[in-house]
Amino acid sequence: MEQHTRPAPAPDREHRGGPARRSLLGTAVAGAALAALPGGLAACTSREAGAQQDDGPLTEAEFAAIMPTHQPLTLAEPDIPGVDGSTPGYTTLPAALVKAVDGVPGKGGTYTVMSPAWWTTPPGAEDNAYFQAVNEALGATLDFQIADGNTYADKLQAVLASPKDVPDWVVIPTWNIPPRFQQGVSALFTDLTDFIAGDEVLKYPNLANLPTDAWKYCTFNGRIYGLPYPGELIGNALFYRRDIFGQLGLAAPTSADELLQVAKDATDPAARRWGCEDIWDGAQLLFGCTDWMMQDGNLISRFESPRYREAIEFMRELFASGAVHPDAVAGNTQQAKDRFEAGQTVISADGLGGWHEALTRVLPSNPSFDQQPMDWFAPDGGAPTLYKGAPVNIFSFLKKTDDAAAVEEMLAIANYIASPFGSEEFQLVNYGVEGVTFERDAAGAPALNERGSTEVTSTYGFLVSPPIVNAKVQFPQYVRDFCDWMARQAPHVVEPVFYGQQIQDPSQFSSLGKPFDDLAKDIIRGRSDVSELDAAVKNWRSSGGDELRAYREKFLTGDEAAS
Repeated sequence: MEQHTRPAPAPDREHRGGPARRSLLGTAVAGAALAALPGGLAACTSREAGAQQDDGPLTEAEFAAIMPTHQPLTLAEPDIPGVDGSTPGYTTLPAALVKAVDGVPGKGGTYTVMSPAWWTTPPGAEDNAYFQAVNEALGATLDFQIADGNTYADKLQAVLASPKDVPDWVVIPTWNIPPRFQQGVSALFTDLTDFIAGDEVLKYPNLANLPTDAWKYCTFNGRIYGLPYPGELIGNALFYRRDIFGQLGLAAPTSADELLQVAKDATDPAARRWGCEDIWDGAQLLFGCTDWMMQDGNLISRFESPRYREAIEFMRELFASGAVHPDAVAGNTQQAKDRFEAGQTVISADGLGGWHEALTRVLPSNPSFDQQPMDWFAPDGGAPTLYKGAPVNIFSFLKKTDDAAAVEEMLAIANYIASPFGSEEFQLVNYGVEGVTFERDAAGAPALNERGSTEVTSTYGFLVSPPIVNAKVQFPQYVRDFCDWMARQAPHVVEPVFYGQQIQDPSQFSSLGKPFDDLAKDIIRGRSDVSELDAAVKNWRSSGGDELRAYREKFLTGDEAAS
């Protein structure tokens, strides 16, 4: 029974808040998703009905007028409380589960649900005890239409282009939000504002428990359209094999120079061991890069920042040292986890969600396996600057309808699904039924059995999720390590420029940064010179970068503009 497990939003990605680029589900695929929509879907609404993106960000007063009342709800006190927004942790199960929802939320309705999966599609409801049990508890039928997560953007494009074919409930990961969505959202999906703004949300206590930042991020054109799957305060880390470091007499680095040196010291090709994987994503975070930054009162892109150049120069030196695994040098990232877990590499950049997954895979055969995140540090060894992760990883939307009763029924269902850790409802949504889809492990925690591993996947949970906690009680030391690490990093977290704002850049700029992806790879691998960045930045500016900056400047708040 746990709530820290988060699906990897896409291959090679953990969240959108950092500098790393979207890959298989990137803007190039999603860019056309609304281009084929009927012209009426691009119609604008007035500020009175909902502020358009081009009007700039809502003021705090405007947000306050529509935000749901936040009413925190804790059913089980954490063993490790959160600090400065860090994740609270549970190393033990509560003595008894609490019933979080009175009665049955549904009224017998049947709703189609479109959702992605990056795993084998589970059996349909007729052969799925998990679906049957949850639908019975909900008092309604959610009929899932599950699509391949790797091609989900294409599926969305086809569905959104034909409004009559839009399912009743649609899951859209943040990295799949297509261009022009701001213009089409009000024609496709239900405006939830009047149902949950202010104290209206108190009818749904588990939704009222969701953080205000998440609701802000669910706001499009000044109105609430989405239901949130909240994100983590920090999403990524540089991991190292502490067990192998101990064998080699190495200490975790505390500066960029030490990181380079320890990677070289750990490298021994004769022993089939190299210092690291390609840690380009982690290096950008280490050097304080994020998509947009303020410098001397001016808005600059990541590519223009000296930090970006420094990160590339660091990576170029790392690759030249021979400390990067040859397969990573060749661009093979698919087996990076396998190499790291096998000890062929001892440093790797990854999302936090991969940590406990690695423990699950490796500990049965290698009990000494010890993967740990490095404390973040500034390149010179000082205090780091960490950027807060996106407040939402995944949205769900209700198809546009005038049937208020149906909307209220779906919100009541969402309230059930959002029940927090420590509740009977949370256990059912995440594990199904004891003796059918899960058994108890040695720690007394639910563990999916063979049937559960096939039937219980992230379906209901993608529609909405309670605030994140870490309750991997089967790995109590991991929970302590994770929560202590997060608490140490939390004081260094700042909000990036445009934090929490829904800003969609004009589609003509969607591929503007692509040349930097390729150039960075070439420079890092010694195939191009660092000086080529200058020409690339100049070309970026003249090809639309300056226009994009001017567009973005409209969304700066007073505090950001003054920083």
